[in-house]
Amino acid sequence: MIYLKLFVVFTQIGAISFGGGYSILKAIIHYVVDTNKWLTLNQFNEIVAISQSTPGPIGINAATFVGYKVGGIFGSIIATFSVILVPILSSITLYLFYLRHSENKVVRSIISKLKPVVLGMIAAAGLSFIRTSLGTPLAIFVNILAVGLLIKTKIDAVTILVLSGILGCILLR
Repeated sequence: MIYLKLFVVFTQIGAISFGGGYSILKAIIHYVVDTNKWLTLNQFNEIVAISQSTPGPIGINAATFVGYKVGGIFGSIIATFSVILVPILSSITLYLFYLRHSENKVVRSIISKLKPVVLGMIAAAGLSFIRTSLGTPLAIFVNILAVGLLIKTKIDAVTILVLSGILGCILLR
């Protein structure tokens, strides 16, 4: 039963995943944390952190990790397949349609009007993470320090990420 539920939930998430991985994180939070209560928000944020540090699109990685947490290896396969099913089918269909009607003014207008919607979905996901990640004084300090190092030095972003993780581990002991 959990596998069917994973399939339905991640197919729905995939169906609204315009704009890429970051834009669907808010939808994943809604279905996984709020609606089904499979994970807490902190657990989900940990999954997002892992998803960002592994190769591949963050939305697909997050779906894979959530599927694994909820249903093991088979759950991760189902969640991953489900979240990409509708976008792949939609992309193929829309591409074929676009090839035929790319010069149409209505088609051009629709594409230009989707841009602010995607931006809004990405902003909503970002605001959701800011509220939870900047909650403690330690987190605020580490974030400000990391941003300061990025702006004022020539230290690589990956190095700052690793140093921030080490500093967080040391200060949280």
